[in-house]
Order: sequence, then structure tokens, then C-alpha cells
Amino acid sequence: MLFKNTDYRKSLSVILPVHNQELQIRKNLDKMLGYLERIGAETIIVENGSTDSSIEKINAARQTHRFIFIKTRVPGRGHALKMGVAAAHGGIIGYMDTDLAVSLRYIPKVLREMSDYDIVIGNRYKKGAIPRRSAGRYIESKLYIWLIRCAYGSKVGDFQCGFKFFRADFLKSNMHRIKDDKWFFDTKIVLLAEKEGRRIFELPVNFTERKKSTVKISDPLYFIKSVISDKLFSERYKN
Repeated sequence: MLFKNTDYRKSLSVILPVHNQELQIRKNLDKMLGYLERIGAETIIVENGSTDSSIEKINAARQTHRFIFIKTRVPGRGHALKMGVAAAHGGIIGYMDTDLAVSLRYIPKVLREMSDYDIVIGNRYKKGAIPRRSAGRYIESKLYIWLIRCAYGSKVGDFQCGFKFFRADFLKSNMHRIKDDKWFFDTKIVLLAEKEGRRIFELPVNFTERKKSTVKISDPLYFIKSVISDKLFSERYKN
């Protein structure tokens, strides 16, 4: 057990966003919940608008595991994560995907780095990482990183890996500053951390793209609109 006490304010909360992921839940949820329980973490599952059997499978897991279960009909990954952050009690709050594209084995490494950093994010392209994904998604991802680095002057090397951990004070104090409720959430929270001068560690992770993942190939037009909207919103926020 990494956290011997049960005071989650001194430990870890992990958010698992779920939307139409019955296959991933059937395959991985028991393993994930068991692992998080063994290390003394608080687990928060946020389901938003699933139309498959995800809810039934999550409810079944409550018979053998302890976790917080939040259901919302509002769509969007960003909204689900905001709900999870609001419910979290841990001094460290992170999130990861139920397809286990990034393995649980990286969590101890994250916690070690959190003693020196404010934020630890998975980087699929840093030296030492192995990204196993289609050529199309690889190219698209690298183009997106280039776009964000150009638009914001960022030095971060991967924005959308769904494996991120934060000091709770930073995360909770910045939720109101993120307008987007969809996929741009992942990017914006990292940009805010960078802007505040937070210490960010990019952990090289092996990433395996799952063929049956519900994550769709990014819509370039959506992300361009998101960047424009975010920049306009940020200017209004400053004023």
C-alpha cells in the first residue's frame, strides 16, 4: 500500500471517466479498482450519457469494490472530469482511461515524482516512451502538438495523453477557468499550469491504442475552434 492512512486529503484520488465503454469496463474495471484499493487510493467513476451497458457493469462492480459513482447526462469528457474533481478528496488528483492505454504500473512512478513536482503528465513521445498507434493518429497527434506549441508558446511535448496527475490545490482552483467541456480540457489544464509556472514533469509512457476505444479521431475543426474560443475567453478573463 502506497498510502497507509485512509485520510484521502493526504493521498490520491483517481478519476475514471466513462462514456459507452462497456467492453473496456468488462475487461479492465475489476483490475483497476482492485489495484487502486490496494494502494489506498480513492476512486471516482464519472459516467456521462452512456447508451450501452456501462452503467449496469459499474453498478455490478459496487458489489465487490468501494468507489464514488457519479452519473451525469451532460456529455463531454471535460465535464465528466470537472465533476470528478469536485468530488475528489485527495491531495493528489489524477485521471486515466479505462482502456488502460497507459498501464497502472506507472502510478508508483507518478507518486514518486509528485514529491518534487506539481503536475505529472504522461508523454507518449518523450525518449523512452513507446507509442503503439496507427500512423493516422500518430501524425494527427503530432500536428496537434505542433499547433498548440505554436499558438501558445508552450514547451510541453504531449497534451492529450489521458494520464495526468495534479496537486489538488491547483486543479480545484482552476476548474472555473476552463470553458471547454469536451476534449480540449486536457490541453487547457496543462496550459494553465504552464502559465502559472507550475513544476511539470513529463513521464515517458508506453501507450497502446485500443481498436475498440470509444475515443474518436480528433476533429481538426473542433480543435481549431477551441483554440480560437479559448484565446478570446482568456482575454476577457484577464480584463
